[in-house]
Amino acid sequence: MSYIKNRRSFYLLFLCFISVAYGDNLYAQCSPGAITVTHQSKGFDALLDPDGDGYITESGSTFTSGTTEAAEFEIIPNSTSGWVEVQDVNESDSDITPSCGNPDLVQDDDGGDFAYYNIVDPSPASPTSGDEYIVFRFRLSQSPNGNFGYNFLVDTDNAYGSTQDANTTCGNMGFEREVQFANAGGKKGVSVYDIDGNADINSALCSQCVSVNDVQEACAASSGACATSDPQFITFPVPLSYLGIGSDVLASDLFISAATASSGNATSVLGGGNVKDMGSLDNSNTGCGCEGLSGCALFDCQTDCINDARITALPIELASFEVEAKSSHVNLKWTTTLERENSHFEIQHSTNGTHFNTFGYVTGANNSNEINNYFYKHIEPIPGYNYYRLKQVDHDGSFEFSEIEVSYFEPLGEQRFSIVPTIASSQINVILDNNNFDVKSQIDIFNAMGQIVWSTQIDASTPSLYIDITDYELGYYFIRFTNGNFLRTERFLKAL
Repeated sequence: MSYIKNRRSFYLLFLCFISVAYGDNLYAQCSPGAITVTHQSKGFDALLDPDGDGYITESGSTFTSGTTEAAEFEIIPNSTSGWVEVQDVNESDSDITPSCGNPDLVQDDDGGDFAYYNIVDPSPASPTSGDEYIVFRFRLSQSPNGNFGYNFLVDTDNAYGSTQDANTTCGNMGFEREVQFANAGGKKGVSVYDIDGNADINSALCSQCVSVNDVQEACAASSGACATSDPQFITFPVPLSYLGIGSDVLASDLFISAATASSGNATSVLGGGNVKDMGSLDNSNTGCGCEGLSGCALFDCQTDCINDARITALPIELASFEVEAKSSHVNLKWTTTLERENSHFEIQHSTNGTHFNTFGYVTGANNSNEINNYFYKHIEPIPGYNYYRLKQVDHDGSFEFSEIEVSYFEPLGEQRFSIVPTIASSQINVILDNNNFDVKSQIDIFNAMGQIVWSTQIDASTPSLYIDITDYELGYYFIRFTNGNFLRTERFLKAL
């Protein structure tokens, strides 16, 4: 099967090469959605091409429309956010020099949608355990060439502007991190820099920690008004730990701005002096009332304008989301203080905190500036840990996930067991408090990806069980006890 996929990927690359060589006689240089530059590290397979089909589309074939590219992006397993669009105010194509060149961020057919991000966590119950990634994606009018920087500025503390963030300066009104992909030069690859309270780079938190060979390129379906024949999506992952936030952060609490730079050698775009294209704004006429300003004051005015548009465009303000276990069910309740174009909520459940299924729907308030309280009852939770999240869906199909909440459900009179210790390096002891079943019981250990790493069966004569975990990788694991219709799950941490 892998041989067939490799042949397919080779064919797509060969098709792109032939169309570049012979002009526009073939369809748009290559098939929209096809990966033209693949990543090399196998560890990024699940982030950059989960099903290995050579496309960034969920269908495994071409985009059907330039206006719906984001809706057709491949779903990344273990995503906690889905694909989130970077806010647009008045982006214009070909608004820089060179027009429609390598650093020109461009829109799709209906305007906007020039950059995105996606937060991924295989163990969301532990949102800062070290296995979390953020995946960045942006659209260029053509494949990157020359020495440019492609940057994402990130406000990580949900405080932006002089009235919100005390650690501000001219040229940086609240960003804490700068993520830069340099396609050439001495700093080529992906780096993350500390920019908190500074209009320049303080220090490298992650210097070239993602190789340029792991930056993916794929054909886009649209280059907006540029009408170039080979628009490209550029996609790369970054360990989320370098941003200093957990995977349970709400997308509504993140302000991320995209910009390209005239240099990719660790030169910040802060202050505007190095900016080629400030994503989401028309460089010649921002429409933000920033005319007459220059230097860092102009840059701050422009980023303030983008942030204001982001806040205005937030689909909902989720004030709270809580789950509470009762004797026979789990109650879910959440409150919103603002809703715009909110179609509905999907209530999602997981038994391991990784793989979620939708089991309920609640209609949203559409447009509301009032407090709205929502309730839902989960009638059949599993014994043990139950994981819940909300998927808020707009009328246009776009969506965002809430943070994950956990509830421990314990039916009366059921089998109980404990793990000693719950943080261990070499051995754990599973103690059965009341093992009085007549038939054999099954015990399975799962890793954070939901894969079984150990299994056994026991009978009523086994009061406890010692398990060697010396060779286990670091991280959280789940022990599931099953007997007939009864099931209970506990977890432990493999540590050094």
